[in-house]
Amino acid sequence: MIPKVYILDDDLVHAKLVAGNLGPGRFRTQVFGHPDALLARHAEEPPDAVITDLVMPELNGVEVTRRLRTVDRHLPIFVLTGHADIATAIEALKAGATEYLTKPVNIDELTTLLTRALAERPLLEAGASLEQARGREYSVQAILGQHPKIEEVRAFVRRMAAIPRPTVLLLGESGTGKNLVARAIHYSSPHSAGQFVEINCSALPANLLEAELFGYKKGAFTDAREAKRGLIEVADGGTLFLDEIAELGAELQSKLLNVLESRRFRRLGGTDEMEVGLRLVTATNRDLEQQVQANKFRADLFYRISVAAVTLPPLRQVKSDLPVLANHFRERFNGEFKKHVAAIDADALQALQAWDWPGNARELRNVIERGMIFSDGPSLKRTDLPALGRLDGAARADARPDKFELPRRLSLADAEREYIRHTLEDTGGNIQRAAEILGISRKNLWEKRKKYGLLEPSSDTGEPG
Repeated sequence: MIPKVYILDDDLVHAKLVAGNLGPGRFRTQVFGHPDALLARHAEEPPDAVITDLVMPELNGVEVTRRLRTVDRHLPIFVLTGHADIATAIEALKAGATEYLTKPVNIDELTTLLTRALAERPLLEAGASLEQARGREYSVQAILGQHPKIEEVRAFVRRMAAIPRPTVLLLGESGTGKNLVARAIHYSSPHSAGQFVEINCSALPANLLEAELFGYKKGAFTDAREAKRGLIEVADGGTLFLDEIAELGAELQSKLLNVLESRRFRRLGGTDEMEVGLRLVTATNRDLEQQVQANKFRADLFYRISVAAVTLPPLRQVKSDLPVLANHFRERFNGEFKKHVAAIDADALQALQAWDWPGNARELRNVIERGMIFSDGPSLKRTDLPALGRLDGAARADARPDKFELPRRLSLADAEREYIRHTLEDTGGNIQRAAEILGISRKNLWEKRKKYGLLEPSSDTGEPG
């Protein structure tokens, strides 16, 4: 069964934009413009997860979270906040929110967090703690495959897990499993009683990233209404995972180096030094040595974080493990979708083996997920799978993407324009179908097309009746 996600935002355009990017196919979404409507609907038909805006005129996201958590202990709740609301977002976490994300929301990050929370929920409902649930999911055994290169990765994880506080660098293309390996190092270690704390260094502007990492004292800046612990402090005794480390600015690179050298830091606006004992795991899909030579990354920081480094192999180099991974994802989505697809047939496996997988294991997971959605028989067939482009390993440019991605830092108006344009292209210019997907009337769609310059003068000059 496809997970059902409720989205709450008094700005319905933004809510529908999030819903449109999440679905269709992966999640069933329903949009609400008022908290009371969502709470009433939740009482009648509880969803699998909720995404709520933080700032709303009558009932804010903190109170919505508190009320939902009172009646549903394990419901995944995600709070979306503007950059200026981060201090208030901490209140949402205290009220029981699963995670908070800053606007404009990164859909890939939101999708990953949603999928993870939905996978963990059955374990939590069975009585496991969050740490126990994640420990089961992210063990060394979760790194699947029998290829020698995969065994080398598992051996590396075991070695790093046995060392109390290593500094680890994970290299490799996007989608090769760096996040999984980072978690396996943490959860396989007998020395890590603390938390696994993760942040994507490209997800926030430099000033906000600094505040997230180091925390701040009350009054350190305009919106610092109360003191906040930084992620470095939260990870004391555990693991701090800095993904996309190559995106750190020069000033933050210097400050991170000081923390690694001294194991001490100060909150923003503070004078007291605090000592931390943590393991640092960093990751990037960039060539850091090349970044150093181009003066985009500090050489001394590179040497410090690369004390123990491993490069994760792309899927095309370990093709013999593809059936194992594909069947692992089939089993996962059997559970999520409440299906009983027992196998992947030979033709489907042959098609999967023929593709070169530029998106690596993440791309394979998405392909199997989509195939499982459309599979109605006892086995996953070639016809259930989405188009993989040319299966002879030719350039991916000829393959039609099955996911719409927005560039970073677009204004909401620009994001709406791009989404409408994409939807019109995806429907072949079918106005009625596009309006249905967008959840608006034909007249409203015409008005928006006129506003954003998307009307075609030769064929669409009049307002629809």
